[in-house]
Amino acid sequence: MKNMKQARQQGFTLIELMIVIAIVGILSAVALPAYQDYTVRAKLSEALTLAGAMKTGATEYYYSEGDFASLTSMGLTSVANSDVVSSLDFAAGIITINLSAGGLGGANGTSFELSAITNAQGVRWSCRQGSGDTEVKFLPSNCRG
Repeated sequence: MKNMKQARQQGFTLIELMIVIAIVGILSAVALPAYQDYTVRAKLSEALTLAGAMKTGATEYYYSEGDFASLTSMGLTSVANSDVVSSLDFAAGIITINLSAGGLGGANGTSFELSAITNAQGVRWSCRQGSGDTEVKFLPSNCRG
């Protein structure tokens, strides 16, 4: 009787291993797209940071002159030295952030905008989708409102 208990095999059966593999496959099928979206959102946050200098310059010009002007009149440039942003444009109180054509997943080659809202209290900036229709899920959190 003692020999029979010792002869019993320890370990996992084939069906148990298949169940574990199936669970790992399901988890990675859910996690991978979510992580890819997260990395695109992080890159777009970098684009928002690059536009911050232009936003600050335009706001200062508005406070001193009472209106917005062209970039050159405000002493600003539209150079964007980034893998994420192809260019920054400014017209009539709207900063357009044009995204690069590579490495941004579903946001490749699209754009989003920061638009100035002026009132007696000063300037407030609002973020929204641009003409390139960046998907809302890729926009930074303060642009998804």
